[in-house]
Amino acid sequence: MLIHNFLTAPKKPEPIHGGDGLCPHATVFSGSEINAPVQFINYTVLPPGASFGLHTHGNDNEFYVVLAGEGVYQQEGQERTVKKGDIMMNAPFAAHGIRNTGSADLELLVFEVTMGER
Repeated sequence: MLIHNFLTAPKKPEPIHGGDGLCPHATVFSGSEINAPVQFINYTVLPPGASFGLHTHGNDNEFYVVLAGEGVYQQEGQERTVKKGDIMMNAPFAAHGIRNTGSADLELLVFEVTMGER
């Protein structure tokens, strides 16, 4: 049995995909721990004003699960306000990013599912 607690996982403040600010970030599960086409499960905190820079992936779906806070999610030039409880699915090869536009931390679980072979 393998159990990790994302709230107590050691977090390293770092810029995410060239975005604004330093975001405390932890890899909760790495792909080598997962017997499925999931590349990682991360927990990331975006302080007010911080962002994930606009970026793309390959043939996968990346999911952002909003645990707390609010922000603006962008995919392929479209923007939408997101809040606690929202789950965004980044489409394969789509440019995407997220910015904390609120006054409190924006907390995310992020995981990537590969399409086809790992």
